[in-house]
Amino acid sequence: MAERWAMLVATDTCLDPAFPPLAYAEAGAKALAGALAAGGMAQERLVTLFGRHATKAVVESKLRKLLAAAGPGDAVTVYLAGRPRDGHLAVGDTLSDDLPGTAVQPAALLARLAECGAGQATLLLEAGDGLDFDALRAACEKSDKLVCLTASDEDDEPLAAAGLKAPVWTYLLAEAFSGRAVATDPKGRLTAAGLQRYLEAETPRVLRKHLEPGQRQTPQLFGDDTAVLADLSRTADLGDGLLDPGRLKRVLFRADSRGRVKGLTDWRKTFTIPDAASPRNKKFVQRVAAPDLKADLDAVYASCREHLGLKRKDLELTVGDDGFGSLRTPDFEYTVTVGLDAEEPDLVTWRREVGQFADPAFVTSDGFDAVFGKLFDELAFEFAAPVDVERLIDRLEDRPPKGLKVQAASDGSSCEVTLAGFVGRVTVSRQSLAVRGRPGDSAGLLEQFLRFLRAVGPLGEPAALPPGR
Repeated sequence: MAERWAMLVATDTCLDPAFPPLAYAEAGAKALAGALAAGGMAQERLVTLFGRHATKAVVESKLRKLLAAAGPGDAVTVYLAGRPRDGHLAVGDTLSDDLPGTAVQPAALLARLAECGAGQATLLLEAGDGLDFDALRAACEKSDKLVCLTASDEDDEPLAAAGLKAPVWTYLLAEAFSGRAVATDPKGRLTAAGLQRYLEAETPRVLRKHLEPGQRQTPQLFGDDTAVLADLSRTADLGDGLLDPGRLKRVLFRADSRGRVKGLTDWRKTFTIPDAASPRNKKFVQRVAAPDLKADLDAVYASCREHLGLKRKDLELTVGDDGFGSLRTPDFEYTVTVGLDAEEPDLVTWRREVGQFADPAFVTSDGFDAVFGKLFDELAFEFAAPVDVERLIDRLEDRPPKGLKVQAASDGSSCEVTLAGFVGRVTVSRQSLAVRGRPGDSAGLLEQFLRFLRAVGPLGEPAALPPGR
């Protein structure tokens, strides 16, 4: 499968005072890195060089390794923020009297991108006056896989806004690549042409809002404007306000399973299989199950480090002898609960849950799919306010949205909704909503949850959710 790679380079100040500071360059580049990650780019394929790490030698080394790793069909994006001079771009250790030896030459960089094994390459330059635009244009014309966008033309100097804490152009790039901006085509793809149209339309508006009157900045595009720079189809649905931070905290993925008590790792032949789910038997089984619970959490811990790039200090693992364990990270919280089955006490029940998400796009990312994508078969959502289920049923039956069918409980306490094209079902009760579907399709569960909210409209969120479409 084709992969996307990126390298972002930015520094606020250069070693040589001949290059004036570049306001908010690093902050803007960090925001763009977050946007790329939110748009689905895996952390292990995203290289960031900021501040003192943005030296000519480090840039060359990291770029060489990145281009060597990118394979046929892959896409590479390189972003550079620096002061341009005589067709070069200054990095952290650039010397004004030795530009060829200490600065990056964008035209030469484009030539390297054209020769690499990737199928597509994009160069993003937070720069303008001082670049060799003829050389950039010529390089892109020589290769049909190159795209180059610049923050301004040869008559402009890119501008930064204190209110945004970022260069204006880079701020807009982050909005587009995250999926928050309306810059994609109907299929959720961000093309070079679509991005350029968005930048041309939004730059004047942002300048008027954040800077003094009369400021001008004209973004430029060279190369294949049909090139797809990002596929945001999986995150496009998340940019319309359906999952604000408060609502996102109430989204939970869940998986329940059962197993034999005597199948636990620490079970001994001398133990007696419980014949009732008494408090004593529950505590006993929870203690026996502790090593299995720890092994489950250890596996997720290792997977988070491998696929999400999380460091030890980012992971807080807790295991008790009460049948409960958790793994907390800055992005989510994963919990495991083990207990004795009330109906069949020779069985243990397992409940695995992940929630407390910090970013809705994380749920659709490759990292989430690699760690949890094959685990869950249910999405649970707790309403902010109780729902009048009988009234909801009447509304859906009187004016049924296209592709939606509803089955009501005889007492009106709950209902089940099915959506065309989805094999699962949505169950609505007074306090919560549950989406059940195929095991191993977490992204599909979220997609159907959002489809349901759009079809039904405000539900348990007075004046909060946007009306159905």
